[in-house]
Amino acid sequence: MKTKVLIFSIFLILFLGCKQKSKRPTPNFYKNLFTEELLSESEFKQLIDNLHVRNFDSIKGEKNINIHFYELTISNDSVIQPFKYDIRVGNEYLVRADSFEKIGMEISPQTFLTTDGDSIQIGGKQTKPILINLWFVECGGCVAEIPALNKLREKYADKVNFIAITFDDEKKVMSFLKRKEFNFKHITNAEKFIEYIGSKPYPENIFIDRDGFIQNIEGGLGNQADLDLVTTYFDSIIEKLLL
Repeated sequence: MKTKVLIFSIFLILFLGCKQKSKRPTPNFYKNLFTEELLSESEFKQLIDNLHVRNFDSIKGEKNINIHFYELTISNDSVIQPFKYDIRVGNEYLVRADSFEKIGMEISPQTFLTTDGDSIQIGGKQTKPILINLWFVECGGCVAEIPALNKLREKYADKVNFIAITFDDEKKVMSFLKRKEFNFKHITNAEKFIEYIGSKPYPENIFIDRDGFIQNIEGGLGNQADLDLVTTYFDSIIEKLLL
């Protein structure tokens, strides 16, 4: 008998990888930013295993742990990798790395010119909800999630406005788009607006309802081969916005 498999996944969000291209040194310690505890590599792996067992063994539903790695610190001969984590079952977070205070914020209407030459409004009353992806060309995590984002747009193109916003200039973005398909509307040179709407390191996905309020803020989707799997949660957010 075919049974539904409950999926547990860990997405390693390497924020430092979105800031520089140079090779990262290998950490020999991991710092839990929730507790300030310093862990060896084996203790870190054991913590992740324990998170799975403690939170998921008796819980039904789609299960997800996101491990968020922050910028490395070096002390004497030690390379320390700070981290936090999200724990989500279905649409409910049991633990979240950050508070995302901008959830619920009303966005003041602003008009932008896209790389296609179209004028588009963000904020205020809209006929469609909006998914904004904050990204930049040299962010590895941003590039990794593009296939999943493209799949979302393919599914909801007539119902949702999909907008990618970056501080990169138009020339750099257009050069990237010649090499990589990214089927969102693109707004460039938008550092000031990103500071206004953004919360955390890249990539960041911001869901805005038809009244111009931020309803959800999520990190990256990752680059798993099964795009249906990684987009399931984003599907649920969009479906709620479309009600």
